[in-house]
Amino acid sequence: MPSLMTKGEFAAHMNVGPSAVSNWNKKGLILFSPDPDRPGRQLVDAERSALLIRASVDTTRGRPRKAEQAAAEQLPSTPGEGAGSSSSRTLPAMNALEEARLAEMRERTTTRQIENGRLLGQLVSLPEYERRAADMGRMLRERSHGLVRKLAERLAAEIDPRAIVTLLGDGLDGLFDQVAGELEASLATETAVDTLLADVLPDDDDQHSSGSALN
Repeated sequence: MPSLMTKGEFAAHMNVGPSAVSNWNKKGLILFSPDPDRPGRQLVDAERSALLIRASVDTTRGRPRKAEQAAAEQLPSTPGEGAGSSSSRTLPAMNALEEARLAEMRERTTTRQIENGRLLGQLVSLPEYERRAADMGRMLRERSHGLVRKLAERLAAEIDPRAIVTLLGDGLDGLFDQVAGELEASLATETAVDTLLADVLPDDDDQHSSGSALN
């Protein structure tokens, strides 16, 4: 089939109405590519979009597949499965080539998401995560011990268990709120510094370009 289509052509190809294509588009199942003949216009990437739709939506009903249907896609079909359902409501099984193409698309998407997250500072390396988690745990432990020492005399003077629970609960809530505020402030500072450095320091490409110009 043609790799690029208009939404109307894609709807006809999938044997659905335009509203179904609009719904799929809202769910992020329609992938677009630039129209080579008309710059600035987007066309539906029919092959990849059809793979995504067939993997996640019952095209005859325009609804997401049930959880058990999604699970069944990952397991070999068993004889007599779905005997009580009409064949018109069941998607044809994806062949090996289509499954391989879909897996490749998912892998590329995951790779891009990880790379984007790393570049945006949303992801850190495992050693860095372990170091930060250890530092945070150590800080919470020390401050919790400090809170107990601070409240020791008041706790010893209390004879009502409910008052003790309230005293400790309020103290710990205040401690955790303080730590959360410090972490948010630290994150805001790191983000501001990263943004400043990104504006001040040239990219590698800029350095190479300027170096070439000087040469």
